[in-house]
Amino acid sequence: MPTPGRSNDGGSIQRRPLPCRETTAFLTDPTVASALIGALSPFDIVIVPGLDGSGPDHWQSRWEGFLSRRSIAVHRVVQIDWEKPTYRAWRSGLRATLAKCSRPTILIAHSLGAVLVARWASERSNGPVSGAFLVAPADVERHRGSDAGRVADFAPLPSARLPFPSVLVASRNDEWLTIHRARIMARRWGSTMLDAGKLGHIGNISGVGLWPDGLSALGDLALSLSGAPDP
Repeated sequence: MPTPGRSNDGGSIQRRPLPCRETTAFLTDPTVASALIGALSPFDIVIVPGLDGSGPDHWQSRWEGFLSRRSIAVHRVVQIDWEKPTYRAWRSGLRATLAKCSRPTILIAHSLGAVLVARWASERSNGPVSGAFLVAPADVERHRGSDAGRVADFAPLPSARLPFPSVLVASRNDEWLTIHRARIMARRWGSTMLDAGKLGHIGNISGVGLWPDGLSALGDLALSLSGAPDP
């Protein structure tokens, strides 16, 4: 991946699209798969689903299986109530999962899960997390869809820089997050922003499969964290 350009506020924005390549090509390329596993092997990986959880066809669930089968330590946050979330309860679920991690940790979060990670991180200056991969954060401040009331407890969005490196992946036709708002979040949080093109909310019905370009970007994040002091 080319080196991202720096933004005025200290984050960085990768302007080229992050398309969805063929999953089969990714799986049959041993060099690519080996490089990814090598980059992730020093870390514990924590999957943080969003509203209603991530079903079996969601890229998060596919990543969990793909990485676990290759001996990567993967933990998945389990919430008591996926349908009627509160920030306090979901924060407890995240903390309980992080307590199981014994090594530098990378969070892989989607939608409301990404907002959970950002809010939790804004409340602490250090901890076990080395970095975060934040996909399609739900804009809990501006979303006006039928589910807006279900996520209201997670507002307001944090405005401070996150205490660890992060990547924010945004889609150009996401009903939960405009690309303009994604850029604002990335600048505020000090995140590298990746443009995923038009993939909707990149969730259960996006049809991205294993989403190999997302995995490639995750590998780039892991490589950037390797050798850096733990937070």
